Amino acid sequence: MSINKKTMCLAPWYNIFLESDNKLAPCCQYNEPTQYKFNQIKDYFHSDQIQTLRDDLARGVKNKNCSACWKAEKHGGDSLRTQYNRSLSRHLDVPLLDQIKNPKLSNVKSFDLTLGNLCNLKCVMCSPLRSSQLLAEVNLNKELQHRYNKPRERLTNRYEQKKFKWPASTNFVQWCKEHLPRSIQITFSGGEPFLNPWIHEVLEHIPDSQKSKCILHFTTNLTTINDELFDSFHKFKEVWISVSVEGVKETHEYLRFGHSWNLLEKNIKNILKKRIPNIIFKVNYVVQAPSYHSIADMTVFFDKLQIQINPILLKYPKHFQISALTTESKQSFLDHTEEYAGFNFNFIQFVRSVTKKYIDQDKTLTQECINDLTELDRVRNNDHNLVIPKKNLRLY
Repeated sequence: MSINKKTMCLAPWYNIFLESDNKLAPCCQYNEPTQYKFNQIKDYFHSDQIQTLRDDLARGVKNKNCSACWKAEKHGGDSLRTQYNRSLSRHLDVPLLDQIKNPKLSNVKSFDLTLGNLCNLKCVMCSPLRSSQLLAEVNLNKELQHRYNKPRERLTNRYEQKKFKWPASTNFVQWCKEHLPRSIQITFSGGEPFLNPWIHEVLEHIPDSQKSKCILHFTTNLTTINDELFDSFHKFKEVWISVSVEGVKETHEYLRFGHSWNLLEKNIKNILKKRIPNIIFKVNYVVQAPSYHSIADMTVFFDKLQIQINPILLKYPKHFQISALTTESKQSFLDHTEEYAGFNFNFIQFVRSVTKKYIDQDKTLTQECINDLTELDRVRNNDHNLVIPKKNLRLY
């Protein structure tokens, strides 16, 4: 059987993604959610839907549910497809053609687990699918429901908090103990994954011989540190800690509502003091209008700690895109960073690139951004005008 490398993706054969609403998929960017839950993994893995996807990708057909990767590759970017191919191809225990001809669940080595929406923050750009605090806020303030109007996030009766509590069930913990011990990479996200007390128990169930081959990845707001869990990380091949940060001080606290900058700074430094050699510690920053003004200060802070910042270009909500900012504010950033050559050079160059691309102001988005933040401020008794410079969201 011939394989078309231009479309081939290893994820449908070797990776399991589990969404916060307990739905299985090949990866986090797969467009059409399946109806299979974690305890239906065998039915999912051998379903007609996934087999059709596999057939398309192997034969050179660009399956419509993989549009995010096709778009990224069309513009010369690195797609999730190519990332999976790089990471998984190095750890195949059986010949690839054998798995293609006869897919076996026992050969799945990668798990990407979104552990419900349990979270202690209400991030401005987030969704009830990712935050129990946001879900509670929306249920108490119906006027905010329109904020979450993406097709998969419309507030229907499935937005009851009880539908997101499955990660705490004994059945799911047992499911993890059954499937994760053979893994070579496991990603935990949420919500806030470190709020789940059973993670240490599940990871302890992985044999030490497999831990030495396994890469863990946590995406966290770092409001809490489980010392017992961190003490076990040295047994794994690598442990990636990606901390979500939006600027510094009051800007971070506004965007990641409920967090304390002092607590974040303390927890970051506590992790660095542990000096765990196999931890790869990085920061994820969402490039967006409300925190754009704080990028320079954030870069200075993490430069001093020699911590890499990874940019994530915000796509939704659209009115938070940097097109909503004034041209003046963006030109000021370009002028300020023109000669920057520090530790996070690649990050600053990325932000400069998208700044130039979206240098013109879209005043319609500016007005929508102001309206949205004002509405959110009324509910939270907050004021974005005390955080965001007026020149950034000016309409005249």
